[in-house]
Amino acid sequence: MKIAVALSGGKDSSLAAALLRRNGHPVIGYHLLLSPDRYGPLPLEEQTAAVRVLGERLGIETRFIDARDDFRRMVMEEFARSYAAGETPNPCVICNRFFKFGLLFEAALADGCERVATGHYARAVPGKPPVLKQPLPPLRDETYFLFAIRAECLGRLLFPLGEIDPGEAQRRAAELLPGFTPLATSREACFLSRSGLKRFLSEELPPRDAEGEIVDRRGKVLGEHPGTEFYTVGQRKGLSSASGKQGPLYVLRIIPETNRIVVGEKGDLLARRIRAGRPNWVSIPPPEAPFTARVKIRYTHPGAEARITPRRDGELEIEFADPQEAPTPGQAAVFYREDTLLGGAWIRGHNT
Repeated sequence: MKIAVALSGGKDSSLAAALLRRNGHPVIGYHLLLSPDRYGPLPLEEQTAAVRVLGERLGIETRFIDARDDFRRMVMEEFARSYAAGETPNPCVICNRFFKFGLLFEAALADGCERVATGHYARAVPGKPPVLKQPLPPLRDETYFLFAIRAECLGRLLFPLGEIDPGEAQRRAAELLPGFTPLATSREACFLSRSGLKRFLSEELPPRDAEGEIVDRRGKVLGEHPGTEFYTVGQRKGLSSASGKQGPLYVLRIIPETNRIVVGEKGDLLARRIRAGRPNWVSIPPPEAPFTARVKIRYTHPGAEARITPRRDGELEIEFADPQEAPTPGQAAVFYREDTLLGGAWIRGHNT
């Protein structure tokens, strides 16, 4: 069975390719060229050279897909627009849907590959229909970032690391790739690895004519800020001019239309009900009736029980059994039943 591997050059995708190769599968490594050179984690020539060396070491063919123009338009520019609109975007989710499990997936099938593998810690479990599950053990669960992939892809996906804990993965990497130095990966989006968020937004968005106001929930002006795009709901840093003797303050709302940041105490961040739009269903058909699930409102969120109600306009109302802290517009609400990822949607806002 010929298998394509989304080969970033990082340790996880490299190990996935090595495991498949050891098991006797013909493997082709596909490397996506995404960030423009000035923002990429490495200069283009160094990046492609490192992936070619890796392919030679693994004994596999490597192919490159130049998606830089589309990535700038669909991910980077949208990322900046989202911050300008008062949201906190998640570009990795968009990249997974349209590039790793979109462009790369389709190119691999066109080249005759029967399966497409990645280094994500997740499981695609066969069945009618196949379902997406959390890894075993769930020490490094990356399913949150996969909620937006197309359900029809699942039957052709492989996640070789889905049943390997991170410690075992490290041992196998030392065994199969001794002395291998993976390409560095960023904790942020790949295109921020050299610039950082503040510099990127400063370069990509038009400058502000004036500083904005930091206000409390009653509208009282407490201080100034350099631009709403530099803040996110729940943020505490960058509010020193407003804190005074009141103690720590947190961002409650971002209002780009008036260039205002609304702040309050930590308890003010709690919300029981949120709205979410543009849902995507991975392991179940689109539900028509209310249902209950465990809902994660950010990658690091442990998940909380909630009732999800589909609305006639296609959006969802989500009501938690207990209030949750800082549901953030632009982030995703992802739904689980036991270890199965059902689907998810993008957070629009909340009601306390």
